Amino acid sequence: MKKNKWLLATGMIMVLGLSACQKSPDSSIVVNKDLDNLIDQAQNGENGGVNVTDVAQNYDTYQTNLQDDSLGVIVNVDARVDIPKTDQMSVFRVAQAPISQELLTKVQQELVSGTLYDGAALSIQTKADIERELQSEREYYNSLAQEYEGEDLRTMQEEAQRMIDSCQELYESAPTEVRWSDYPSDGQLHSAAERYQEDTNNEFYSWHYGLNPNGQVYYGVTDGADGTQRSLYVQNNPERGNCIRYRSDKHGYEWVAGIQQSNLEAVKGGGYAQDIWDAAGDIPQRIYDQYGGEITFAEIQDEPVTISQEEAIGMADAFLTKLGIEDFQYYDGGLYNEVLDLRYKSDLDERDGFGYRKEYILSYMRNIDGAFVTFEAAGKHEEGWNGDSYVKKDWGIECIEFRINDSGIVGFDYYSPLTIVETVVDQSNMKTFEEVRSTFETMVTVANAVDPYIYEDGGSVTIEIDRVILGYARISEADSYDTGLVVPVWDFKGKKTTSYGSGATYGSVITINAIDGSVIDRQLGY
Repeated sequence: MKKNKWLLATGMIMVLGLSACQKSPDSSIVVNKDLDNLIDQAQNGENGGVNVTDVAQNYDTYQTNLQDDSLGVIVNVDARVDIPKTDQMSVFRVAQAPISQELLTKVQQELVSGTLYDGAALSIQTKADIERELQSEREYYNSLAQEYEGEDLRTMQEEAQRMIDSCQELYESAPTEVRWSDYPSDGQLHSAAERYQEDTNNEFYSWHYGLNPNGQVYYGVTDGADGTQRSLYVQNNPERGNCIRYRSDKHGYEWVAGIQQSNLEAVKGGGYAQDIWDAAGDIPQRIYDQYGGEITFAEIQDEPVTISQEEAIGMADAFLTKLGIEDFQYYDGGLYNEVLDLRYKSDLDERDGFGYRKEYILSYMRNIDGAFVTFEAAGKHEEGWNGDSYVKKDWGIECIEFRINDSGIVGFDYYSPLTIVETVVDQSNMKTFEEVRSTFETMVTVANAVDPYIYEDGGSVTIEIDRVILGYARISEADSYDTGLVVPVWDFKGKKTTSYGSGATYGSVITINAIDGSVIDRQLGY
């Protein structure tokens, strides 16, 4: 039976904010991290003015094996050590930046062909839309007798009939077609409260206001008259973060609302990644499992990829230049298959297979004097009671991501933009890799120990570290979600496999502050 698109949309956004926070080990290495003290160490530490290469002591690789049976952790390290091509690394004060009207206008001018209308028009169901829902509901009703009997069957049939009756009632009053002229778009950012108050019955803006009562929103779509459906969305949300997202598809309107950050790291490391897999491989079992097992997938044939990855990177570079976005460079990517999340006006019948297409997915990260601000795990997240108030906040990692095929740029996302307020320390002191390595070997088993109170029957954790990267990361004080520092860090990346829970994941296993040697909790953001 066809998915309920709106419920899926709401559920997906909720899932993005529900990841659990783990407590850091109670150690002086990971607690009492004061930013003023950190700045003082960056200015006046032991290894003053050292060259980045000297800090790394010419390490090319790092191998070791660690095991703590009492904690249930095995760690195997056979890693390449990546050192940036720069003589020095610094400390910068940064602030979260909103998506500006200027950037929204530039993206619209460069990517959108045709008139933009208010995206709320997509929530309007025509008679044809409801007829498809009716057909699906009737098929579901007819299938119940194969699974249920007796009182259970009657109960399920009554509920299914209520859905059919509801659809039939909507059908009677539904328009034959959407009149796009009734939904003009001014191309401007508006407060979410303003859009909600204009029409409190509007499905999209009511939902958006519930998540973003104090922020801004823009949602525009084309009418698809040229055979391509384009969507452009902006949110500036003090609690959930800021982003601009664009999609172009030939078979329907893709869901763009909300922040859904990159999972390329998971794909490359063999871990979980929703809806994306390497185009050179078969559809992985996790994709089937996500959609309920007995599902078919159909490759979209009319949006091919014959250009090279170098050509795709050239398109992305040129586009950023047109936008005036500086200091970003290609970071990671490749050719992938992606199941399209077509929530509206799709001409693909899911019963014939969920549609997926090939495309280059390219991530760009900020590069400061030759060193990347790395994308290595989750952004800052807090959820729970803080005194008498329930707090739920996210501050994602700044990232730009492209989707490109022969049609050009078919996807563009800019998440959690930052502005560099000032250079706090021009040439930072840093720990040597020998010191950082000692911290890693001390803390990696402790930080990943099996919790005996949760897993009473024991269990094990196996970690395979394959890369160690010296780069930058954003950190902040515990209660700060709009300001912080960008500092040098060492990321120890690899695959973590547990004998319980979700199995394998890939990303940063431990991030160590290169200035003071403290362990940074990527989930807490400090």
